[in-house]
Amino acid sequence: MRLLDLLRSAFLNLGRRKLRSSLTIIAVVIGASLVSLLLSVGIGAQEFFSAQARAMMPPNVVMVAYSEQVFEIGFAGSMFGGEPQEVSEEGGSSFDLKPLTVQNRQDVEALEHVERTDPYILLAAESVRLQGADTKFNTVVRPLPAYQAETRQLMAGRYLTDQSSGECIIANEYLESFGFQQPQDVLGQEVIIRVKQARGIFGLPAETNDFNFEIVGVAEKTVNSTEIMISIEDGKELARFWADSPTLYTDELPASILQAKADDSRYVDQVAQEVEDLGLGAMTSDDVLGVIGTIFSIIQAVLAAFGLIALGVASLGVINTLIMAIYERTREIGLMKAVGASKSTVRLLFTVEGASIGFLGGITGVAIAYALGFVINRVSHATFLKDFETFNISVFPWWLIAGVIALSTIVALLAALYPAHRASNLDPIEALRFE
Repeated sequence: MRLLDLLRSAFLNLGRRKLRSSLTIIAVVIGASLVSLLLSVGIGAQEFFSAQARAMMPPNVVMVAYSEQVFEIGFAGSMFGGEPQEVSEEGGSSFDLKPLTVQNRQDVEALEHVERTDPYILLAAESVRLQGADTKFNTVVRPLPAYQAETRQLMAGRYLTDQSSGECIIANEYLESFGFQQPQDVLGQEVIIRVKQARGIFGLPAETNDFNFEIVGVAEKTVNSTEIMISIEDGKELARFWADSPTLYTDELPASILQAKADDSRYVDQVAQEVEDLGLGAMTSDDVLGVIGTIFSIIQAVLAAFGLIALGVASLGVINTLIMAIYERTREIGLMKAVGASKSTVRLLFTVEGASIGFLGGITGVAIAYALGFVINRVSHATFLKDFETFNISVFPWWLIAGVIALSTIVALLAALYPAHRASNLDPIEALRFE
């Protein structure tokens, strides 16, 4: 029989017992809906956090440290399971930030595709307030080279340059806190960033100092809702006060982590390998995205398991439906075999019938899940995600749609194998005598 004839026969037979067929298909629909909707939520969350990671660390940057242990993140790190790591006399703890030497920096800068290096500046600010106001807000001050600051989207204003001094770009979320409605209104205003020396964290006497910055830009809304970006040179000044070390980030006391910019993102892996060949640690944005991908793959697998359980239960319904169909059509099967239908033809007929149940259930389930995802996105944008208009909780890539439909079809097809085999083995004479 031709495939078209098999499909026509399958749908006609399913239509004979509409209620039973519909209930079986609904069971498949539930499983397919759960799988596709839960996976779409996992994919949406992964895309969001991956986008934020790319904004924090551009694809053409290699982070360089004295040891690769500094970048041991993920499940093999010191706080995420894995075996205890050996500590050498020279290496120290995995979290020691031993300063790089001037020679280390020069070696990295001498690599073929390294365009420039900048220190990764560590500091903590106590608060930020608008000039003339008393209300203080928490903040994360992020000193960035100009090329990295330009990866952020601005709602108003301009970017910083490497020569910028006393200028900053604030997160969009500060607008309402500072009492402004439009991002253009806050441009030209001054903010005061208060820094308290690091020793104050441990309860030791520590000084505080205020640093004035003019707002020249407002960034689009991201998860970095308290971020204030300043230039590298301004960052050095704040960090030296915070660490109470006037020589920090100089040749006398170099940075512990460098940001090496490759002249093209195609050479990032090559630069990272050459950095490791120098005996230093290296990390790229792909390494960070790989950890994020691993974490969300586990989450998606757990979420998908619930839908797969529902599909497994639905497969029992497929088996039951087809076995009942065999009893009802025993004489019909005997007649087919009496006029020359082979075992493979009968087997194929019931297999296609089962696959059709899965196919119809898969298409309907994905459609329902897509509609639910659309509603979830609209509701979330109107409520708790109103500050993240570009973030969709539920995302349906084409491969998810095709994959769920294929999965539903395959599960139903496999469930149909036993009834199909049973039907193909019916004795035609006994089948014709069946009452």
